[in-house]
Amino acid sequence: MRLIRVLVVLNALIASMSSYGAAAGPSFQGAGGATEPFRVIGNIYFVGGEYGSYLITTPQGHILHDTGSADMHDLILSNIKKLGFNVQDIKIMISSHAHWDHVEGHAAMKRVTGAQVVALGGDAVALRSGQDNSAIGAKSFDPVPIDRVIEDGDTVTLGGVTLRALWTGGHTQGATMWMTTVQEGGKTYSIAFRGGEIPNDGAPLFNNPRHPSVVADTQRTLLRLKELDPPDLFLHNHPQNPPQKLDPSLPVDPRCVTCFDAAGFRKYVAGVEARFKAMLQEAEQSRRTPGQ
Repeated sequence: MRLIRVLVVLNALIASMSSYGAAAGPSFQGAGGATEPFRVIGNIYFVGGEYGSYLITTPQGHILHDTGSADMHDLILSNIKKLGFNVQDIKIMISSHAHWDHVEGHAAMKRVTGAQVVALGGDAVALRSGQDNSAIGAKSFDPVPIDRVIEDGDTVTLGGVTLRALWTGGHTQGATMWMTTVQEGGKTYSIAFRGGEIPNDGAPLFNNPRHPSVVADTQRTLLRLKELDPPDLFLHNHPQNPPQKLDPSLPVDPRCVTCFDAAGFRKYVAGVEARFKAMLQEAEQSRRTPGQ
């Protein structure tokens, strides 16, 4: 009976980890196969690849959300062309957070498009310097000039599309959830692009010289996400394995393996909160018992 109970607990933990593991660990390795572009919903398109990149189109130009790794650059350019859009029409570049797997392609994309690069707070510093200043301190990337530094609650508007920035600075100092609405089938849907929630596994939570306020920033992030009205569609920047089951009434392309519905978003936030509590307890115990 004890073995059965242990197996049940382990299975529950594995199922829970699948919903939020990408927030704190490496990407789903099978995601490299997600190479073909498609329209997700409304004017939002998935343009690749292993780490996720989205094109938000407007009559006056386009907004690119995340450029992924440097290896994704050619794929994103090709996918945008496959969809029938002109890469030169990208006017604004925004990002989820300043980790190499989401912004390493920024510098190359800016050289190609001349787009305005927009970033919040500490992520603007990281992008400008090319140095990861998050709690984990991952690898560096090519620096890119920042055209506009924003604050929490600021908006980006182009061609009738407005995205509002919600600071979620737990994963990186300036991680940003971008929120907007789209029209599909005569209905309006609220959309949120994942920013970041909790630090990576292995990041020091106390006395961290890169991000001294990481614990407070993460707690604030989690509180904000719990208080948020769940979006109709939450677009992650890492494919989920297995893909989330969506509300069948949500008019989303079934190829979207980064999509969560409102119920999935609630579960996701609960999962990352539980994971951070465990991380914090472990860090506090280590601090009380140094050397163990």
